[in-house]
Amino acid sequence: MIFKLLRIKQWIKNFFIFGALIFSFNFTNSEKLIDSIIAFFLFCFISSSVYILNDLVDIEKDKLHPKKRNRPLASGMIKPKTAIIIMVVLILISLIGSFAFNKSITMVLILYFINNILYSFWIKNLVILDVMSIAIGFILRVVTGGLAIDVELSPWIILCTLFISLFLGFEKRNAEKRVLEEDSSSHRASLQNYTQDMLDQFITISSTCTLIFYALYTVLVHEDSPFYLTNIFVVYGLFRYKYLVSVRNEGGSPADAVLGDRSIIFTVLLWIISCIIIFMNF
Repeated sequence: MIFKLLRIKQWIKNFFIFGALIFSFNFTNSEKLIDSIIAFFLFCFISSSVYILNDLVDIEKDKLHPKKRNRPLASGMIKPKTAIIIMVVLILISLIGSFAFNKSITMVLILYFINNILYSFWIKNLVILDVMSIAIGFILRVVTGGLAIDVELSPWIILCTLFISLFLGFEKRNAEKRVLEEDSSSHRASLQNYTQDMLDQFITISSTCTLIFYALYTVLVHEDSPFYLTNIFVVYGLFRYKYLVSVRNEGGSPADAVLGDRSIIFTVLLWIISCIIIFMNF
């Protein structure tokens, strides 16, 4: 039940940390790989503390949600006091560990936690800004990965991260409105300000920008290699995710949607393998 409280499945989001390792061609450097793994777990601990904080704040609303009411706090399986103790321990481990590992990462983790405090108590009720706050969290993950291995991040990876996180965020809001229907605003205040037409346009814009910036990155930065071929996997992955949300009514939890679909998992693996092969030969 504690693993469920920590939302281990959501740790998949922290794999964005390895973006800097992959695109800087350092995935064969064992030292930098270990540093990235350390940064990954430090971020996992702070992100799990944030999930606990969100569950504590939303405990009453989660009781009304068809799926979230089964969460440890909303269902009463774990008491709030116990959750608070676990949250504090995770924060201390993350901050103390990062300070010993890389002081710059400590500052990023603090910014991430502050961003999520603002989100939990205020921003999540503000239309558009709620999803922008989520996007900032993903960008901070990528920044953490860059700091961990001491490489300068390309503006392309920041832009791709921004738009793909906006895409996932707006798709999540889209799924929430569809599942909760007339009760959506009682669960999340910002949902009453999202219209279906607005969400459709935001999703189209963010997904299009993701594809464009990734394509430009593969052509302009790696013009002497066939890296542009990896666009096939990115395009299919985004389209497949859109299918899961639109046809199968998934997307309320991006992590569950991705981990529960073999096609997306297989596509991601093919993308990683193709990146490694191309980077090692060109």
